[in-house]
Amino acid sequence: MPADKDRKALKLFSASMSIAEIRDELGFRDVKSAENAIRRVLKENQRCKDVDTERQVELDRLDNLYRAAYPRALKGDAKMIDKCLSIGEQRMRLLDAPEKRENGLLQAYEKTIDGLGESIGDADTALVQSGRMICAQIDYAVAHGTGVEVTKALYLVPHLMNVLTQLGATPSSRNALAGEARQATSNTAPSSSSSKIVQMDEFMKRFG
Repeated sequence: MPADKDRKALKLFSASMSIAEIRDELGFRDVKSAENAIRRVLKENQRCKDVDTERQVELDRLDNLYRAAYPRALKGDAKMIDKCLSIGEQRMRLLDAPEKRENGLLQAYEKTIDGLGESIGDADTALVQSGRMICAQIDYAVAHGTGVEVTKALYLVPHLMNVLTQLGATPSSRNALAGEARQATSNTAPSSSSSKIVQMDEFMKRFG
């Protein structure tokens, strides 16, 4: 069947066989036909999977690796002990990933952007997207990275704060904007003393 032939092509490709060799091995008409066969299988595999399915597959793989390493770890093999600990940490990160994604920094950032409403416009698109990318990077590290990787990602927080400040989305920036607005109002409004002087001048012109 064509589908079986496509899957065999992908299996050989995954085993580092060249496209030309796959063409000859499976009898494809040309190299392009072999490439298309591999693409068809990859596309079908991707369509049949979602994030939760992928996570479960990875958890099963980690479980298999753990079972293979665990007996040797119990016998005192230092490398296998480290391997089991590493697998356990990776497994816990995968299990925690959905909750961390749902309560991640990017979600909070999007709420902040929505809250700014009409105060941001098309001219701010690049700035808004920069903040979005920083949040996504931090969220990914928190959900999937090691402790060191998470720490490195958190170094991006000052850059995120700079974006939020530029957008007027921090308490200090909002206070500064409010102060500027008050100052502008006070500069344009006539003072009571100057108003009295104007009134006196008008009186003298009429009756003086």
